[in-house]
Amino acid sequence: MKYKAIFCDFDGTIYTEDHRISQTNKDTIAKYIAAGGKFVVSTGRLFSAIYPKLVELNLDGDVIVYQGAGVYDIKSKKQIYGKFFEREMAVRALEYVEAMGDEFVPLVYIDDTCHCRYFNEYVKEFVTICNIGYKETKIPLSQYVRESEHLPVKVLVLMQGECCDKFTEEGAKRFPDLAFMRSHTFIVEIMTKGIDKGAGVKWLCDKYGVDIKDTIALGDSENDIAMIEAAGLGVAMANAMPKVKLAADYIADTNDNDGVAKVIEKFCLQGKDDE
Repeated sequence: MKYKAIFCDFDGTIYTEDHRISQTNKDTIAKYIAAGGKFVVSTGRLFSAIYPKLVELNLDGDVIVYQGAGVYDIKSKKQIYGKFFEREMAVRALEYVEAMGDEFVPLVYIDDTCHCRYFNEYVKEFVTICNIGYKETKIPLSQYVRESEHLPVKVLVLMQGECCDKFTEEGAKRFPDLAFMRSHTFIVEIMTKGIDKGAGVKWLCDKYGVDIKDTIALGDSENDIAMIEAAGLGVAMANAMPKVKLAADYIADTNDNDGVAKVIEKFCLQGKDDE
């Protein structure tokens, strides 16, 4: 089998718009694993948020979380790889967002927990989509991060969708050492440059002894571009953001139409039944 490992984004890629994993995707992933392939979910979610979905997919290997800043062993629930946001840089980014007003709502991931200053409608929509809890700090997140004994892994900013592109462009100019990436229609994620899904993919390829040329990466959002460009075959979903499609080698069907399963069948399983 040419493609020995598949790295797959979750939301907007294998997860449908009505928040399901189709049986076709589940069955096809199981066939690929049974044929000897490694299937790895690569997500921006917290480990605690993605874990139930990994169980639903019957996966027991590794998972990339926090946008590539962490890798967990699914069976043991232990983190085996981790990178962190430098504290002072995270504080500066949060202060920048906090100065922009209430229409821009920052969140920060620390110790596998989502933190917000106050719970509001933006946060409610986000935690409902991701099916996660949250912790209200009651103080500015910049202050909370400065005083926390644990380092953050990433900052997220919730806003009206039409504000995302301008915010991303202006933030990248102001903070040249940080990456500003859209991960949803109303979410921009901020991380240290070089800490991304592509780095997580490369780390796991080294662990598995797999040449990165023999991998597939699938995604739909700008935060997937690093792994799509790193993989041997970079795949954008038909529902992907325009920049993702430009970075990809192949455009799959949509997340609502079993695009992941169709890629696996086309590039990994065709002819397997005849062997």
